[in-house]
Amino acid sequence: MSLNNIELKDHHKISYFVESEMNKVEMNREIESLLPFLRKKLNNYSIEIELKVKKTLRESLIYSAPEKYKHLKKINPVIEELRDIFNLDF
Repeated sequence: MSLNNIELKDHHKISYFVESEMNKVEMNREIESLLPFLRKKLNNYSIEIELKVKKTLRESLIYSAPEKYKHLKKINPVIEELRDIFNLDF
């Protein structure tokens, strides 16, 4: 649970973001034993845990050498100067 921040909403709702639907399923299994423990220790039986899946944009995978070079060049344009100075090809 230390991968993401935990948000407290109201006084009884805990909101937690997970990376994927699979993580959400795994966390739901763990919450079954965690929630009764928290409720008892905190003496608050209205605690709820809400899981949300993070929405992230996936970057396309880079496979070929020219694609890798274009990607590196986009990150750091100076790489073109180095390629010219050292007369490098890929």
